[in-house]
Amino acid sequence: MLKGIYSNIVSYQSKKKIMKSLKRRGVEINLPFYIHDYNRLIISPPCYIGPDSWFVLRANLYIGSGTIIGPRCRIHTSNHNWRGNMLPYDDKYIVKEVRIGNNVWIGADVSIMPGVTIGDGAIVAACACVAKDVPPLALVGGNPAKVISYRDEQLYNKLVDSSQVYLLLKHKGETVTDESLRCVSE
Repeated sequence: MLKGIYSNIVSYQSKKKIMKSLKRRGVEINLPFYIHDYNRLIISPPCYIGPDSWFVLRANLYIGSGTIIGPRCRIHTSNHNWRGNMLPYDDKYIVKEVRIGNNVWIGADVSIMPGVTIGDGAIVAACACVAKDVPPLALVGGNPAKVISYRDEQLYNKLVDSSQVYLLLKHKGETVTDESLRCVSE
């Protein structure tokens, strides 16, 4: 019993150290946060990960610069082998890495399945289940996620070229912080 408690304390301390290191590099991870194997998380800062997110990583997860991941997102890099020699599945995992591009916005309560690549500038609507690749600049939603629309490519490239990336500007203090000014109607 004491061995388990000691192990949990050491694990907590090492996670805390990792979180501080990530924050210094421009990666904001909101707690609570669960990750299975920090060593498989490869992030290009700046990046934001919302609270209550779960990353079950048995293969690498790549997250590009400027990406925002909303609360309660689930990202899996493995699945059970249902074609094995046991029912309903066997004791092996099928592992596939996940790649999330630069300047991607992933809404709340999204699930991303193993082997998926989400292209640069894509938007994943809240509650979507992403089981297939998402093209760059696509807006996807639903279960399974399907393309709804696309960002304007010229505008996207102009914003990237002029470094108008929300997380970069927020870090410099160049975004609106007054809540009454942040709310606009379309």
